Amino acid sequence: MCPKLVAYKHVPLGFEIVIENADAEMGKTWNLWWNVKPTDDPESWDSEIKVINKIQSRLSELNTDQRLIRAQMAEFCRLHPLFPQSIAILCKEIGEGRFFKPVKIGCEGRGLLDSLGYHGRESLREQRKEFLTQYVKSLKKWLKQSQPETPTESKVYGFLGQSTDSKIAFVDRLVHMVDPNEFLIHSLRRLTEDVCTRTCDDLKVLDRPFNCFKCLPEEASIPQCQCCYSMFLDACLLCAGTSGEKRSMLDEFRHFVEENLLVYSVAINSWLEGKSPKHAAWSKNMRYVSKDSVLETIDKVHSCLGEKDEVKEWLATCLLKTIKDNQRWHKRTELIDDFPKATSYFKEIL
Repeated sequence: MCPKLVAYKHVPLGFEIVIENADAEMGKTWNLWWNVKPTDDPESWDSEIKVINKIQSRLSELNTDQRLIRAQMAEFCRLHPLFPQSIAILCKEIGEGRFFKPVKIGCEGRGLLDSLGYHGRESLREQRKEFLTQYVKSLKKWLKQSQPETPTESKVYGFLGQSTDSKIAFVDRLVHMVDPNEFLIHSLRRLTEDVCTRTCDDLKVLDRPFNCFKCLPEEASIPQCQCCYSMFLDACLLCAGTSGEKRSMLDEFRHFVEENLLVYSVAINSWLEGKSPKHAAWSKNMRYVSKDSVLETIDKVHSCLGEKDEVKEWLATCLLKTIKDNQRWHKRTELIDDFPKATSYFKEIL
């Protein structure tokens, strides 16, 4: 018998349970807040999680689509190749009330959707092809110096910096090398090492996106982790882009992530509050997100989420919390900390 979700009435708040072998009554319980709080002990969860779970307790029984959307949200990782498109996917699913795009958006869910058969080898292959295609399109656009329009294009443009003859030659080589249909990781690893060793003394002592040099076996051809491809690509672009320039590679990477986290937090928070943030104060030091693209993202998120109902509000609040605190046990301040209005909805519900 295929694995299936346990009847909703038997599942504790903040968790999900899957029966993997009905005959033997074998199953597994997943903590849906794992990417926010690294513990399965509800007593140690913070007041925001507890009040969100209390809101859940007042809802009618969730249907399968709603439960799967929440399960997918538990996978969210801001370092996954589909970030920040992953947030847009979740917003659209919440708005439609339908789990229509079962793509993997991180590893924080610890295998809930994997156990239900949503992340098979072919599915992951198609997903890898999709985001590699996005990179290739962005690189070709950079060569033409057209205006960036998507987050991936903004990342590629920002990491590469100003166009030079050497960068053009490198990007042209990279474009011809990356085949989204069949692309082995060790080829990209060798190219990244070749480019980055000219800029860095020891790649293994650097933080993300250089972490794959530490954990991925050198002989690996197709890694289990989808992030390896984008991590090596990002590292490659950062090394090529900042070589000889007074820019920090790690600082550039963090800015891309933190700026997009802030933008989507503002968008979801304003939908929850029923307000328009178009006149709110905004950072003047944004590198990857323009004021126009901020407003465009907010409009898209509001449009995707649509009219409010109790379940959508609960799911959107779960998403805001997930974005706000994703991987926060690193204990460092981030851009979002300077903008309390980006998550002000939590003050309303506490």
